[in-house]
Amino acid sequence: MKYESLCNAVIQGVGGKENVVDVSHCVTRLRFHLKDASKADTEGLKATKGVLDVIQAGGQYQVVVGPQVEGIYSDLLQIGGFEAQAALDVNEDPGLTDEKTDPFSKFLGLVSSIFQPVLGVLMAGGFIVSIMSLICVFAPDFKATTTYAVLYAIGYSVFEFFPIIVAWSAGQRFGVKPVLSMAIGAVLIYPDLVTLQAGDPTGVLFEGNALLQANVYGDVFGIPLVLLSYYTQVLPSIPIIWFASKVQKFFSGILPELIRGIFTNVFTMLISCLVGLLVVGPITTILANAVAMGIQSFLALSPILAGFVVGTFWSLLVMFGLHWGIIPLWFTEMSAVGYSTLNPLNFAGCGAIMGTCIGMVLKCKDRDANTSLNIPALISSFFGVAEPALYGILIPRKKLMWTTFIAAGIGGAVAGACGAKWFTPGANGWLGLPCYIDPVNGIDMGFIGLAVGGVIATLVAIAAVFVLGTKTDAEAKKEKAAA
Repeated sequence: MKYESLCNAVIQGVGGKENVVDVSHCVTRLRFHLKDASKADTEGLKATKGVLDVIQAGGQYQVVVGPQVEGIYSDLLQIGGFEAQAALDVNEDPGLTDEKTDPFSKFLGLVSSIFQPVLGVLMAGGFIVSIMSLICVFAPDFKATTTYAVLYAIGYSVFEFFPIIVAWSAGQRFGVKPVLSMAIGAVLIYPDLVTLQAGDPTGVLFEGNALLQANVYGDVFGIPLVLLSYYTQVLPSIPIIWFASKVQKFFSGILPELIRGIFTNVFTMLISCLVGLLVVGPITTILANAVAMGIQSFLALSPILAGFVVGTFWSLLVMFGLHWGIIPLWFTEMSAVGYSTLNPLNFAGCGAIMGTCIGMVLKCKDRDANTSLNIPALISSFFGVAEPALYGILIPRKKLMWTTFIAAGIGGAVAGACGAKWFTPGANGWLGLPCYIDPVNGIDMGFIGLAVGGVIATLVAIAAVFVLGTKTDAEAKKEKAAA
């Protein structure tokens, strides 16, 4: 086995096979549930070759090993005799869902638990759509072909039916049956209701108010029916499914067992869909529009300053799992105005981290360090996975870490100044560059500014490594003490 020695060291470090309840993995981490965490040798594991860091959060003991985690996990299962668990698409921080955490952290944990299962397929669909946009820049006639229509449908389907997908994921989180959750989400984009919006409205609520104005299309039991476009929407499905979970629980508790199976679904679907269409949908759409307007107003005050602040601190938020509170704002803004101006401000972060990795590979004379950490971290950062570089390279080198963050801030400021926009979700890092191409106007100044900012961040980070060196803080401290 390729990773046999590392796996044996990890098993010994976590207190032996008998101390492991189960083990799973995400993009870069082995995730253990241990019977007794005090038996684990954390410092010994951190010093093990092939281990980048050890994190304890939310009842999990996480061993960060980098992008080769799948191969390591496969060997670990065989050596330890552990049962395979489902993999996570992203490095979700389970500490955010800990019952003892504060309300804000619980909210981030809730958002994370709903978005994590769908983010991978969302990015896959966005990548396909963005590649179509890139092809059309160089071959405009391709857009009129059947091939384009089919490929675009494959990529965009996840956004077209996003309320259903989010409803399914929210149902998993709130305990609503999967098929019932999807059926409730489907009501929001039911074709006949969408067609109804194409006709003339019967009235207007809050006419003249840019934020609250809404068209009315008849009524339901005397309540005005406000119909809005819920395609690509994030917010409506989540509160509706939360409400559905309460309705489902209520009727499951009061209905006789003989009719419970049928009528719990009937009442849950009927009540939840009516409340969703008449109340929750319009309110959450107003909130989404308010958030979008707030974001754009904030950026309008000083796009350069906003870009620098967001770009500088984004990777820091990722380190602590706090970025999950920001990601939904991208989709909220996109659903309201068709694009996000907030997302591009952190794009240069991938460039800066990749630049640091390039600098480490070029300047580091330790061949083993390049093979085991620097080169894998470089490859991961190109694909938008920053954790190996964050934990393995930057955290042990604080000056280099902050220089890298500032380089990202400079890139973010350039992107903000040029008015960069994110039009479709897709791959992270440089692979996601086509997602910033305007599908109507093609490559514009915003896209050019984004790319230039990313290149600047990369070059500044490379230069920082050559100026500050490759030694860790601990190594530098030892040399200084010896001198």
